[in-house]
Amino acid sequence: MSEQAIQEIEALDAERCAATIAGDKAALERLLSDDLRYTHSSAVAEDKATYIDRVCNGHYQYSGFTNVERRLRVLGDLALVHVDVLIDVQVTNTAKRIHSRYLAVWQRENGRWRMLAWQSTGVPA
Repeated sequence: MSEQAIQEIEALDAERCAATIAGDKAALERLLSDDLRYTHSSAVAEDKATYIDRVCNGHYQYSGFTNVERRLRVLGDLALVHVDVLIDVQVTNTAKRIHSRYLAVWQRENGRWRMLAWQSTGVPA
């Protein structure tokens, strides 16, 4: 079960990244928990509605996620995803390449995995 869950979450996380880059509201609605708390490396924290709105209205324009290292651990109906990542994004029309480490928490809700939380911190240059 654990290996199957890991493969499923890896696929869903790749889908989440693609949906974030595309500004795909329907996919983000499906992939993110209604209880989402998304905390950026800048310490800005958003709920699901705010995060999706900002991704889809152009406030954030993501163009790439490059994983440097990833570890995933499944604990029952929770999964912890630790990632060292390079994120290419424009925030209010300012291009940035952010080297970040994040912890994403995925939770199985009614038989489906959905991202419940994201907490990231910048890696010093």
